Amino acid sequence: MAGDSSIVRNVAGEREILVRVASENKPKVFETGRDMILSIGVIVVAMFAVVGATGLCTINPEDSQQGPVREVDARSFLDLEARSTGIAIRIPEVPEGWYTNSARRQSLAGELASTVGFVSPNDGYVSATQTNVGLPEAAKQFDGNFRPDERTVDVEGVEATVYSSEDEEVRPVWAADLGDVRLVLSGSASEADFTTVLESFIDAPVADGVGSAPEGGVGASTQSSQ
Repeated sequence: MAGDSSIVRNVAGEREILVRVASENKPKVFETGRDMILSIGVIVVAMFAVVGATGLCTINPEDSQQGPVREVDARSFLDLEARSTGIAIRIPEVPEGWYTNSARRQSLAGELASTVGFVSPNDGYVSATQTNVGLPEAAKQFDGNFRPDERTVDVEGVEATVYSSEDEEVRPVWAADLGDVRLVLSGSASEADFTTVLESFIDAPVADGVGSAPEGGVGASTQSSQ
């Protein structure tokens, strides 16, 4: 029995030593729950600082109610896109009171496309995507949503097809072939706003060094080819 008691004491002693050693070797940051919370807080703050500095943190471009939104230099973006993508990018001039709040490159039907978002004076939002993809493929593969309804509108002699759905969550899409580039419009705006943006692109020149449309826009391009 004495031998058994000695063994028990030895085991207990060894366990105590192991626990003490493990405690001593444990990193200070994990010693208490408070330390862990403080460490996590520091990591979160650092993460937001890095993301904010790189500009990867963005807001929904359609939501203009979140406060002042920084205006994007659409002209510089589109000029750079024209040189790097090979697309005949048009650089529109929207009317006074409109501004550009977003600009990005995206993939459309497996091809590069350039998209700029415009906000109207009444807070309507229209995204304008320029692509080499033909119609109607560019419109039907724009975002994967099904739009069974089709109608056409004439804007300055250019026929645009409007694709829509009864589903309120699916935004309408306007698609027009401007000759040198296909234009796909979408967003949450009135028909008048869509028309205004389309007119701006019809009258816009192609960026220098890309495409062949003269300063007069699509109309002048048609004239010169006759």
